Formats: sequence, C-alpha cells, structure tokens
Amino acid sequence: MPARPAFRNTMPRYGSLSRRLSVAFHTIMILMVVPAAVSLVMMIGFSQLYYGFLSRAQRINDLTAIVVDQLPGELFNIVAGRGTFEEGPQREMMRTVNGTLDSLIGEGGASGPELTVARRTGNTLESYIDRLGLQMEQDAPVEDNFQVHEEIRNVSALMGDMFRDAVSTEIRAATQASRRMRVVLSVTMALEAALIAFAMLFVKSSQRSLSGAVAEPIRELQAFAGKIADGHLNERTPEPDVDELRQLSVSLNAMAGRLGELMEENRLEQESLKKSELRVLQAQVTPHFLYNTLDAIVWLAEAKKTEEVISITRALSDFYRISLSDGHDWITLAQEEEHLRGYLTIQKIRYRDILDYEIDIDPAIRNEMILKLSIQPLVENAIYHGIRNRRGGGRITVRVWEEEGRLRVLVKDNGAGMSAERLGELRRMMASHRGADYPGFGLFNVDQRIKLYYGQAQGLEIDSEQGRGSSISFNVPLLGPGQPPAAPREGEKTDV
Repeated sequence: MPARPAFRNTMPRYGSLSRRLSVAFHTIMILMVVPAAVSLVMMIGFSQLYYGFLSRAQRINDLTAIVVDQLPGELFNIVAGRGTFEEGPQREMMRTVNGTLDSLIGEGGASGPELTVARRTGNTLESYIDRLGLQMEQDAPVEDNFQVHEEIRNVSALMGDMFRDAVSTEIRAATQASRRMRVVLSVTMALEAALIAFAMLFVKSSQRSLSGAVAEPIRELQAFAGKIADGHLNERTPEPDVDELRQLSVSLNAMAGRLGELMEENRLEQESLKKSELRVLQAQVTPHFLYNTLDAIVWLAEAKKTEEVISITRALSDFYRISLSDGHDWITLAQEEEHLRGYLTIQKIRYRDILDYEIDIDPAIRNEMILKLSIQPLVENAIYHGIRNRRGGGRITVRVWEEEGRLRVLVKDNGAGMSAERLGELRRMMASHRGADYPGFGLFNVDQRIKLYYGQAQGLEIDSEQGRGSSISFNVPLLGPGQPPAAPREGEKTDV
C-alpha cells in the first residue's frame, strides 16, 4: 500500500458539536438572564429607596401631629386644672418624639439636617415642660403657668415648621428617586430589546456556523465515499475538526486502506477464487450504503437537525468500526448485536415511521463467536426487499438462541413477501450457486460464506408468503468462547 498522503488542515477548529451547542446555549442564557437580573436588582433598590423616603415622610408627619397639636393641648388641660402634671402624658410623648427623631437621624435620610435641628429644639421644648412642672409643684400663679405654656406652644410650632420642611425634603428626594427609577426602567427596556435582537442574531449565526461545520466535512466524506465506490482505494480524506466526524474519517481511511490491502492480498496470494469474489463483492456493497447514509446526514445537517446528525454519525462510526474488526472474520455475538443496532439506528433515522425492530439475543451466549456479517445482510435484505415495499409501518425481528448445541438465527419481517413462484426460483438459484445474479445478493453472499467457513452443506433457509412477510434462518455449530477457527482456503473445510 502507498503511504498515506499528508493533509494540511486549514479549517478553523470546531471541537465537539455538543460543546458548541452548550456554549451557544449558555451564551444566550447569559445575554438574557444577567442583564435582567441586574435591572431587577436596580429596580428593587430604587423601589426600596423610594418607599423609604415616603415612610420617613409619614413618620415625620406623625411627629408633627404630636408636637403641634397633642402635646400643647394636653399641657393646656393640665394648666387649666383639668389634670395633674404628674399623671399627664407629656413625658411619654416627648420620649416618643425624641426616640423617633434619633431613629430617623440614624437612618441618614435626606432630611437629616432639618431633623438634627429639630432634635435640639426638642431639648429646648423639654426644658420648658420641666419648668412648667416645677412651677406647678411650687404652686406658682396660674398666669405664670400660662406664660410658660405659651412658650411651649411657640417652640412646638417652630418644631412643626421644621418637621414640615423635613417632610418636603423627603418628598422631593422620593420624587427624584422616582425619576431615576423611570430612567433606569426605560434604559433597561431598551437594553433588553437590544439584547433580544442580538441574541436572535447570535442564534441565527450559530445555526449557520454549526450547519457549515457539519455540512462541509460531510460533503467531503460523501465525495470520498464516492471515490471509494468507484474503486479509488488509494484516496484518503483529511480528518475534520468536528469531534463527532473525526472518528468516522479515521474509520473510513482505515476501511479504504484495509479494502486495498485485502484486494492486494487476494491478487498476490491467489487464494480461493470463490472467497476472493465474495470479499470483493462485499467491499463494493459497503461504500454504497455509506454514500446513501452520508447523503442522509447532509440532508439532516442542512435541515439543522443537529441531534439527529450526531446520532446517525456516531451510529455510522460504530458500524464501520465493527465492520472492520481489524480484519478478523469472527466476532462475538455481543459485537454482532452492536453492529446490528448501529445499522438499524441509521436505517430507522432514514425511514422513520415505516421501520421498527426488535433484537432478542440470549444473554447466555453473547460471548460466543460467530462469522462476521452473517446477520446484518439478512436484515438489510428484509428492509430493501420487504419493509420498503410494504404500505404502512414494518417490523423486523432478530432472534438468536442455542438449541441442542447449535447456534440458531432467525430474521423475520412483515414486509411485502414473495409469491410461491418467486420463492421457488430463489431457492433454485441459491442451490445452483447462481445467486450472485439475483437482486438480493446479500442472501447469496451469507449462504455461501456459512457453507464455506462452517464446512456444512446447509446454508440459509428461506420462507415467505405474499403480503405477509418473510423469514430467513440458519443454524451452525456452537463454537464456544475463545479463539475462532482459521479462515479456510480453497478446497478446505472448517472442522467445527
């Protein structure tokens, strides 16, 4: 084989599609959530500030009622002889006023200077109240008491003016806070609108970027598969910078190299003509399936169905990894099941609602060895010659079990089926080794390989009924876990 040519990768690195989707999602979330959260915090802050101003104004207004109206009235009743100074509420009122003033000043509101002056004036008012109490205790003339009461009324009126100024200051501050809040709201709405527009552009750009990141490498792989199908096995495809496609490219390059090696070995060693023909025909089938699958992937990528692109790409990568199997002809039933599931995953995405399937392999024999590609062609035949030609949904059932020391395999479908005449013709063609001319080449291939590798006369057993479906089965010796038998050469029989 010629050495693999070096490729210069000039494409930007895209990384994993899943990671790109995650980055795009988190970017959109940040664009939408963070500004909204910041604006919400600012709105809450301005709202608390606004209601704080109004609350202080209300408390100051309550003090005005106490100092200007209630306190002078209570003291007038005491001076007029309608109560005693000791039982009067004037001291409790002053404690309430002073305590509220101290609290308001400590909060540091807008009316702090006015309230500080009012607090000092309150001390003066308390001194006049104490003076009135002393005069009444000393039985001073009523006229002297009324004179002190007049002083108290004047100081109370002065404090009332100070309180009204403080209320006005708080209201002005609340109005300014309201204006700032409206400005912030307007700016926030404009910012949110701009971010929504940017997020939409970002989503559109990300879609184009992701589609381009997938579609272009897929087209290259599609072209590469076409070259392989045309027999150019020396061609190689560069590894794309998309993680999900890189393994597929590696598998395809390995497949091309392996196919070339097999064809070269067959030519040089002149092995069994029958076996050589089977390997070459088998190598020609795989690229056409690949070409059709890549065509489906391109369609899905252009339709921006990213999750389905990832699923079918991974299934295709697993399919070829097991198909290659390092050139081994024997694999475990567990690997054959994985191979089947990868193939059916791809076909189910392609055919959607018209295909359903069930795989039932006895867990006790999953480590048993079986000839590679002995079940998948039967499933492929069921799809292309049975399910695809059936109206409505179709179902394929694959069963593998042990019976009397032999491995039994059954592939059954509810597809179009065959007439008795056509079924008889197919059986005669396979028995006469002319099945290569039959459209369902995969059946002839599996039939001959089972007979050749297991060294037995019986190959496939085929039953079918028009309009009700078909069933294909075979049974071979159970080899047991461990080393598989060597591949036979021309004229050899495998002793199993």
